[in-house]
Amino acid sequence: MSSSANKLFPIFLKLEDLRLLIIGAGDVGLEKLNTVLSNSPDTRIRIVANKFKPEVEELSFNYPNVQLINADYSSLFMDQCDLVITAVNDIELAEKIRNDARQKGKLINSADKLGLCDFYLGAIVNKGDIKIAISTNGKSPTLARRLKEFFTLSIPDEIETTLENLHNIRNNITTGLKERIKKLNEITASFVEYNREYKK
Repeated sequence: MSSSANKLFPIFLKLEDLRLLIIGAGDVGLEKLNTVLSNSPDTRIRIVANKFKPEVEELSFNYPNVQLINADYSSLFMDQCDLVITAVNDIELAEKIRNDARQKGKLINSADKLGLCDFYLGAIVNKGDIKIAISTNGKSPTLARRLKEFFTLSIPDEIETTLENLHNIRNNITTGLKERIKKLNEITASFVEYNREYKK
C-alpha cells in the first residue's frame, strides 16, 4: 500500500445508542447537527454554546432528543457523552477540548482542524437501507460532496426494491452458508453483466 493511501478505517456507528456532545452552535455546528439528524435522527445530542443560531434552536424544538446548554465549555460535559464534535472558531479552545477528550477516552471530530480529529464525517449517499460513505482523507470535502451528488443521481431509487428482494431470497435459502453465498453471488453477478452491457 502506498504511504500516501487513505488509511482511515470506515465504520457505521449505531449513533442512536450513543450520546453525542456538540460544542458550538454557529454555521458549522448547524451543519454537523443536520448531518447527524439526517442519518440518525434519534441520537441523544447535547449542544453546548454561548449563542445558538435560530435554526439550531428550531431543530431542538422539533427533536426532543436535542438538548441546548447555554454555557461556557467545561471538561465536565465530557463525562456525559461517548463522542464529541467541536465547531468552535478558536484554535486554543479546540486544542483544549481535544486534550480533554483524549484524557477522558472520548473520540473527537474537530471541524476544519484535521490534526485534532480522531474521525471525520464523510459525505453520505443514502438510498433507503443502502448507505455509502465517501472519504477524501480530509483533503477535499468539496470533492466528496460532488461524488455524493454523482452517486445519488447514478444509483436508481429502485435499488431499495432490489435489496428487499435479495433479503427475502437470502432468508429463504435453507442450505448452508457456503451454498447461500454461492447462490447470492450468482444472482448479483447479473448486475455487473447488465452494467457492462449498458456501457457498450
